Amino acid sequence: MRKWCALAAGVTTLGAAACSESPAGATASALEIAALTASLSNAPVGYGDLSSSYVGTTADAVPSAGALWLTGGREARFDGGAMMGGGLGEDFVGGIAFDRGGRGHRGPFGGVFNGALGCTGATFVAATGRVTCPAETRNGLTINRSAAYTTASGAVQQAFDTLTTNSVNTRSEVTGTITYARDTTQQRGDGRGHGPGLRGGPGGRLLGDTATVLTASTTVRNTSERTVTGLAQGSTQRTVNGTSSGSETTTGTSSRGAFTASRTVGDTTRGVIVPVRAATDTAKSYPTAGTVTRVMSATLTYTGQTPTTVTRREVVTYDGTATAKVTITENGTTRSCTRPLPRGRLTCS
Repeated sequence: MRKWCALAAGVTTLGAAACSESPAGATASALEIAALTASLSNAPVGYGDLSSSYVGTTADAVPSAGALWLTGGREARFDGGAMMGGGLGEDFVGGIAFDRGGRGHRGPFGGVFNGALGCTGATFVAATGRVTCPAETRNGLTINRSAAYTTASGAVQQAFDTLTTNSVNTRSEVTGTITYARDTTQQRGDGRGHGPGLRGGPGGRLLGDTATVLTASTTVRNTSERTVTGLAQGSTQRTVNGTSSGSETTTGTSSRGAFTASRTVGDTTRGVIVPVRAATDTAKSYPTAGTVTRVMSATLTYTGQTPTTVTRREVVTYDGTATAKVTITENGTTRSCTRPLPRGRLTCS
C-alpha cells in the first residue's frame, strides 16, 4: 500500500489531515491533482449570500439545471495569479470608495448586508435584540439573515440608522439541495476552467477526469457572522471581525460510475481596519491592519477507488502599506506572495 496525504490547515473548524490509502502502485497523478485544484477557484454555490472574503455566487444565479462545481474536465487549471473562491472581495482590497455625501454607512463594509439588511418584512425581536428577515427560497436554496444594530454607546436599535448606528452584527445561512440532469445541448465553461464555475463542464465532464456526469444532487450548508464597528457618522475607521464556513457535497452517477464530490470552505477575519475618508475625499480606502485566513479543500471519490483530495490555505496580512502580504499553502507547499491594493495580481516567491 502507498499513502498520499494532503494537510488541510487553517480555520479551526476546517483544519484536518486528509490521507488515503491506494492500491499497490496507485497514486494520485500530478495531472489529476492539478485539475482538481481548479475547483478551488470558486466558492460553493450560495456563498454570495453570506458575509465573507470570497466572491461567491448567489442563489439567484443558480441555473435551473443544477450547480455542480465540477467544470472543465482534465484541461481545467487554477490561474496562478489568482486567489481562491473567486478572489478577495472588493471590501478587502480597497475596491469600494466612500460616498461623496460623507454618510458613514456607505463605502467598504457598509451598505446592504453590513448595514440595512435590504429585505422586505424584517421584524425586530426584543428578546434577542435582532432584526430578522423572512426566510427566502431561491432555486432550491433557503436563505436566512438577521442583524443586530447598536449605537456607539451600545444602545440596541430596532432598525439601521444611517447617522447613529455604529456597530452591526450580521448572521446569514444558506441551505438546500439542487439537482443536476445532463443536457447534451448545453456546453458550460470553455474546458479551461473559465466561464460559469458552478456548472457541469463541457458535455458535463467531471473536473479532474474525462467522465461525463449523468445525474447529480448537490447539498450545501453555508453560514457566516460578521461584526463591523465604526459605521456612525464621524467615525475615523471601521473595524471588521467575522467568520464563515460552508460545505458542498455532490453525489451522482457518471460514465465512470457513481461518485461523490465534496468541498469545505471557510474564512476568519480578525481586526481588519479600514480608515474612513473625509466627505471630500472620494479615493478608495484599503485595509491598513488585520488578517484574513481562508481555507478550502476538495475531494473527488469514485465508488471503490481512492479519493483525490486537494487543499489550500491563504493568509492575508495588512500592514498599512498598499501591498497585502499573502502566505499560501497548497497541498503542503508554502509560498510567500504579495497582492497590490486595490488592483493587481499575486506575485509569489
